[in-house]
Formats: sequence, C-alpha cells, structure tokens
Amino acid sequence: MDDSQDEKYCLCETVKVLYKKERKIIILVDDNSMEKFDNLLWSFEQNSFIPHKIYQDDDKVDAPVLIMSDLPDISLEPLKKYSTIINNTNNALVTLKNDVVIYEFVGHDENRKNISREKYMKYKSNKFELTHRNYQ
Repeated sequence: MDDSQDEKYCLCETVKVLYKKERKIIILVDDNSMEKFDNLLWSFEQNSFIPHKIYQDDDKVDAPVLIMSDLPDISLEPLKKYSTIINNTNNALVTLKNDVVIYEFVGHDENRKNISREKYMKYKSNKFELTHRNYQ
C-alpha cells in the first residue's frame, strides 16, 4: 500500500471508529476529491457500511457522515449536530469554535508534511488544544 493509500485508509478507519461512537462527522476535502472519498467509504471494507453522502448546498442534512468541499457556516442549525470534522484540505480551520473536534492527517511525503507544519502553526497561534497520535 503506498503512502497516500495508507493515509486514506487511516482516514476511513477513523471515520469508522467515530461512527461507532455515534459521532456526527464532516469530512472536508478538496472539490475534486469528493467522489474519490465517497467511493473510498463504500469500498474500504467489504463487510461494513458507513452511511454517508456528498453534501451540496441546501441539501437535507440527514446522514451521520457528510463529505463536503467547502465548510458552510458551522453555526447553521442543521450542522450544529456535527461534532467532528476530518480536515483533508490544505487549510487550517482556525475560525471554528471549541465545540468541534478537528482531525488532521499528516502524510509521509515532504509536501504534505510542509502543509501540515503550516496548519499546525496556525492552530497553535490561534490557541487550539492540540493532540498528536501515530496511526499504525
């Protein structure tokens, strides 16, 4: 498994664990990755299913896992139910309030590491509480 596949598998495993804990999850990805992550959640394990959907503007918010390319105003009433965001974009989510847990994944290639370092510095300078874990 190459490094990008390994990172995507970790993301899916994290979604599965959080879903089993009955967390409502937003997966934030780049526009061109939405369908890829949708397919990944359908196929990463044969005998399990995580209910999810790709969210488009004005969609009904009715799935425990939403895949989005842009984070709308998190204070919108339907989105207040989502307590977890998995951020797979190049941008730090520093405008969010403390009632949301943000997961970030650091890849193995140097470009992804540099992006992650920049995001880390933004979170740190905005006084976010940061926790680090290695996923195997």
